[in-house]
Amino acid sequence: MIDDAPPRLCSRLRTGEVRRVLFFGKSMARTRCSAALVAALREHGLAVRWRNLATLRRWTGRTMSLRLARREFASYRPDLVFVFFRDLPLPLLTEFRRVARIVVWCEEALESLDASIVDYFAQADLVCMSNPARFSLLREHGLDNMMFAMSGFSPDFHQPARAQRPVRDVAFIGGPGRQGQRAEFLARVSERFDTEVFGQNWERWTQHYPQLRVRGRVTPRGYARVCASSRIVLGINEVNDDACYFSNRTFLTLACAGFHLTHYVPQLERVFRDGEHLAWFRDRDEALAKIAEWLPRGEARARVAAAGHDLVLKQHRYAHRIARVLAVLRHGMPADPTAQLGMAVARRSDPAQ
Repeated sequence: MIDDAPPRLCSRLRTGEVRRVLFFGKSMARTRCSAALVAALREHGLAVRWRNLATLRRWTGRTMSLRLARREFASYRPDLVFVFFRDLPLPLLTEFRRVARIVVWCEEALESLDASIVDYFAQADLVCMSNPARFSLLREHGLDNMMFAMSGFSPDFHQPARAQRPVRDVAFIGGPGRQGQRAEFLARVSERFDTEVFGQNWERWTQHYPQLRVRGRVTPRGYARVCASSRIVLGINEVNDDACYFSNRTFLTLACAGFHLTHYVPQLERVFRDGEHLAWFRDRDEALAKIAEWLPRGEARARVAAAGHDLVLKQHRYAHRIARVLAVLRHGMPADPTAQLGMAVARRSDPAQ
């Protein structure tokens, strides 16, 4: 869906061209979200400096790390500070916004909204959020600077591995969930199908479910190898009830040309088609049935995986997300900030085309 209405006025958004970006974000070993966003900004011709303040704090201490960040901001003079949510302290965010525009990128579900989150978002010209279900509550707190922006991927980090014979039926890549909700689910899957889990923080749960075979964390290259060597890569979101909010695991798996069977979320059909780009289920029993249905259909799985890979490569790279962010920073907020991502705008701005 394309938003053709005039840009909407936003009390916080200062419009204009962007040239120099100071980016704050942690390094993320599996998803490489920060590195992918930096690469996307540079792909659009911007000068970008990336700083990991958490690492700087470990090296120099809290006081010195803040001093160094202030010093670099003053010397670099960015016109945009781009912050992965929580990766820049609120006092610095408040200081920097007096001189530069602020974009906050948030891929969290934000199941619990407290005053600290509202205060943080209030400092930004633009908050890019992948969970639009939280917009109405944030508006009640006086914020009008949110825009729906799904997660994505960069082919610099996630791309298909060399084709190989599958060595397992089902793989899951990720953690057990904040309440361990994935552990019991995957234990039931493991009872019926050859299943392996790749991720961290599973020690507590393997004691309760000894049938779980956990192999540890994977790098982006390892992620691609798991997708290439698994018949089905399972998706289980942290939150399954919010419209259009789902794990970035979906984009990473399709980017690596894996056949993805994921938990349905409301309006997922606005982004993908079941049985064409991926497949989905609504509960554990349906997941078990879908695994049994798709396992013997090797050629069909390959077609779906190829179509899913083609779709995300054309429409769901971080470069597409950043194209829309830059358009908003130039021209103003879209009339409907919760609308689907306006792919025609992204394609016109895509530097690869």
